[in-house]
Parts: sequence; C-alpha cells; structure tokens
Amino acid sequence: MSCKLELRSDTFSTPCRGMRTAMVEAPVGDDVFGEDPTINSLERRVADLLGKEAALFVPSGTMGNGLAIRSLTSPGERVLCGTNSHIYNFEGDQFAMNCGLQMHRIDERADGMIPIDHIRRVLDVKENIHRAPVTVLALENTHNLLGGRILPQNEVIEACSCARSKGVKTYLDGARLWHVHAATGIPLDRLTEPFDMVSVCFSKALGAPVGSMVAGPSDLIGRARWFRKRMGGGMRQVGILGGACHYALDNNLPVLRVTHDYAGRLAEAFKSTGRFEVDIEAIDTNIVFLKTESGHAEDLVSRLEAMGLSVLALDAGSVRYVTHLSLDSECIDEAVKLIKKEI
Repeated sequence: MSCKLELRSDTFSTPCRGMRTAMVEAPVGDDVFGEDPTINSLERRVADLLGKEAALFVPSGTMGNGLAIRSLTSPGERVLCGTNSHIYNFEGDQFAMNCGLQMHRIDERADGMIPIDHIRRVLDVKENIHRAPVTVLALENTHNLLGGRILPQNEVIEACSCARSKGVKTYLDGARLWHVHAATGIPLDRLTEPFDMVSVCFSKALGAPVGSMVAGPSDLIGRARWFRKRMGGGMRQVGILGGACHYALDNNLPVLRVTHDYAGRLAEAFKSTGRFEVDIEAIDTNIVFLKTESGHAEDLVSRLEAMGLSVLALDAGSVRYVTHLSLDSECIDEAVKLIKKEI
C-alpha cells in the first residue's frame, strides 16, 4: 500500500496541522491555581455540552474513571459494572489499589448493555453486615470490548432509574460517547442525563493527543479535583492541550461519522474474502472484530502488517481494528482493493 493504515486503536490518531496551530496559539496559565483560561473555558463548554454543573480536565480516561468513581464512593463499597467493561479489564485494578473498592461484575449482552433484570436482582438483595454495599452502577457507552456497541438509551434510562430508586449513584464511562452522538443524533446532554457523573475522552474519537473530561455536580467535581491533585494529576500550563480539545469539538466532532463509514467499508471487504466472520449488522460505530480460525490470529496480524494494515489480536481466533479521523477515504479505498485481492 502507498499509505500505511494504523488500525490498532483510535488512540493512534495524530493531531492535524490545524489542531497543532490551535495548541501553539492557546492562551495558558497555571491550572492548579485555576488560572488557565483555555482549560477554564473548555471545562465550562464540556459541562454545558453534557448538561452538568461542572467539569474537570484530566490527563487520561483511566484517571477520569478513577476520580469520578472515587468521588461517588467511600472505601469498602462495591461498584456494579459489566464483566467486559473497561474499568474492570484495562485499568490495572485501580479501584482496589487506589480506592479500596470491590467491583461486582455482571455479564453484558452482546450489545454491551447489562440486562435490567440482572441489575435489579443484585440491587434487590438486602444489604447486611456480611456484604459491602453497592453504591455505584457504572455503564460504558460505546462499549469497547464488545465492539463499539451503542447502548439502548431507553434501557440506560431504566437501569439508572432502578439504581436511583435503591439509593445507588450512576456513572457513565463515556470515553467514546461522541460516537453515540454522531451515529444517532441524540444530543450529548440527553445521553448523559440519567447519570450522576460522566467522563468523555478527547484522545480517542476526537483525535487530540491527550485529555479526558469528567463532568457532574459542582461539589463532586470539586472532590474529584482534590483527588486529581492527590494522584499527581495537577497540571500547569495545560491550555496547550485544551486548545487541541477546543479544536476537536469545533472541527472533528461534526465529521466523526465518517469513521463509521470507514469501519463498514473495511468490514465488507474482509467479509467478501470468505475467510472471516464479521457481523456487519453489529457494527454501530468505529470498532470491528474479525473472527478467523482458532490459532491464526497472530499470523493474520503479521500478514496484514506486511500489507500495511496494523490490527490487534484479541485472542487466538479474533482480531480488532478501529477507524479514526487520521485516516482518509482514499487510503480506505486502496485497503479495500488490497484486502479483496491479497487475502
């Protein structure tokens, strides 16, 4: 291929020239003192977008998840989450190490949603001195490990209502929530309305180099800010990164849906070879799983790499690819032709 396609993750996206210019020109100050004008305006902007009172800029999605859930809990409590959730599988067990929390896992459906009846079953168990209390329900939208799936919003509302009726707080890991908005047209504040706190990421869907945001009530964001400092997340002239995030909201969010088109075009090409199982109907956004013969995943990764396509092996019989805004339509067209010809 004349152009290499980096498809292991959308975190491999890189800032375009316009974003780099915005970073250079962003006004800056000391954010630990609350005096970085670019970050202050970004936090207000994202809080408004998500329909929350306040927001806090953080270096990573993992830190955002940790700060939000710690702000909603106390050590010795339980967090109800999906078995395949990012907070359980990919964050170094931070909730045990940093927060003194236990994760209570429930298996999700194939579309990423934790079944409502399973949530009720857990929350209906009367708490007693033998059990750590469940104090937070955490959902993930889109769902990474289940293929970028979009949770059914009516069920999200029902699950959060059920939790609230039991005195349980709600949290949304919305690292790729931008994709839900792009795919469905549902306003961001409607998607986040059922939740006490929510996080979103700029370095995945929106192509910024660094940064996530946590949003929620002012008192909880103030608590999260204290935890951020305690965990080493206080930053100084971080408006340089905030400029990238403002640019991403202005320019990248409006065109994000093209990455879903990229994902679908590549999936059709892979399926047409007859060598892969891929559920085209299950491709909601920009993440696609390809199933192949057991034991062949690493060989497939190597073969695709030699062709100029970098993908990620998930297990012995499946690989994942993720499309993003640093790709372009011409390279996708070239890859489609190559896949059909060479595989």
